[in-house]
Amino acid sequence: MTDPSQARCATLPLPLFAAVMGLSGLGLVWQAAGEHWGLPAPIAGAVGLVSATVFVLLLAGYACKAVIAPRAVLEEIRHPVRINFLPAISISLILLGLQAQSTTPSVSLWLWGSGAALHLILTVGIVTRWLGGEQPAAALNPAWFIPAVGNVLVPLAAAPAGYAQLGWFFFAAGILFWVVLGVMVFHRLITGPALEPPMRPTLAVLLAPPSVAFLAWHALTGDVGTAGTLLFYVAVMTALLVVAQLPAFARLPFFPSWWAYTFPAAAFTVAVFHYSDATGANVDMLLGLLTGAVTILLLGVSALTLRALYRGNLNH
Repeated sequence: MTDPSQARCATLPLPLFAAVMGLSGLGLVWQAAGEHWGLPAPIAGAVGLVSATVFVLLLAGYACKAVIAPRAVLEEIRHPVRINFLPAISISLILLGLQAQSTTPSVSLWLWGSGAALHLILTVGIVTRWLGGEQPAAALNPAWFIPAVGNVLVPLAAAPAGYAQLGWFFFAAGILFWVVLGVMVFHRLITGPALEPPMRPTLAVLLAPPSVAFLAWHALTGDVGTAGTLLFYVAVMTALLVVAQLPAFARLPFFPSWWAYTFPAAAFTVAVFHYSDATGANVDMLLGLLTGAVTILLLGVSALTLRALYRGNLNH
């Protein structure tokens, strides 16, 4: 008779690592809110602790899956869409390092440094696979941005730690892949068939690259400038496009891919905080709405995920 815990472990989907990205993003939102409004630091710290715990549990669960269902793991890694969620593991390490930067710098350096190294390896491997050709056009969707997003996250930790040149390298790599994939993904979305329901939440991923690119630019230069302003307003325009999709998103049943909503929403909220602080723009009402919306979104998706896990249909 199959152990229920092993059965859940065997069906643990790789895209669920996006949960750590979303939770870490929420931690960064409350960190930015604390700096902006003088809120208690333990709020961000508590969210960071939850995201770290979830990361460890998911790693243990996926290691279990690799042992008892290695074929399922290989199928995910060979899958043209799910492979792009593999870098969510390295992105999670980078984000956990970012959250720890102000409290435990040595732990932070180890986390984001190992995450950056792993992400570089995964980016080279995945892009090499793309260059091999024969990728099905229908498989192209915004989830392909995930390897690119991780690159532009590195400067957020590298620049404050004194590794500016490393930050510029990852920033350049991220911008390169964002531009190239942006053209390809928009062409596929406009001219190709509609995304399947489980993949429609990945449309929200379009918001992450410009939001994180703005934050990276600000971290590297210490100023918003013309380029930073352009990146920020690209994020604003993209946010409007994503908001226009909300009625369609609301009609979808729950899928683990709903986690694709979370990190982009958090990254955009952090970008608005930083832009407001850097330029003196008084948008506190908007910031309050965004912070509340991201928090409610994370709580809701977390509750739905736990319910699906309990029912044993998390992979559906």
